Amino acid sequence: MNLAELGAELKRARIRANKTQQEVADQSGVPRARVSLFETGALPELGFVKLLSLFEAVGLELLARPLGRRRTLDDVLAEADEEQALSSLMRTRVRHARNHSAHVEEADRLTPDREASPSRSRKGST
Repeated sequence: MNLAELGAELKRARIRANKTQQEVADQSGVPRARVSLFETGALPELGFVKLLSLFEAVGLELLARPLGRRRTLDDVLAEADEEQALSSLMRTRVRHARNHSAHVEEADRLTPDREASPSRSRKGST
């Protein structure tokens, strides 16, 4: 497994944990920009302690296994389940983002222009 694959795994785990890159950065002590570069495979190097803290922030641990170990059926099924859950979560996030935008636009439309309305004096002020 290389650094780009570890970054992709971190991203999947972060999304499953419903965390933002900033939340992972805050919990791990790794700057958000480096989290982003790591997730996209654009980070050329990352120290081992930082890697461990990033994985811990999203609930992952590193495991060593002999080279050449082939994936088992359980590995393949687990990956398929993860991909399906991730896809479902991404659709939900997009749907919520669209709904949020629609609500903000509706609130803006219904909110009267504050500068056009007369200012009210506070009760009891002189």
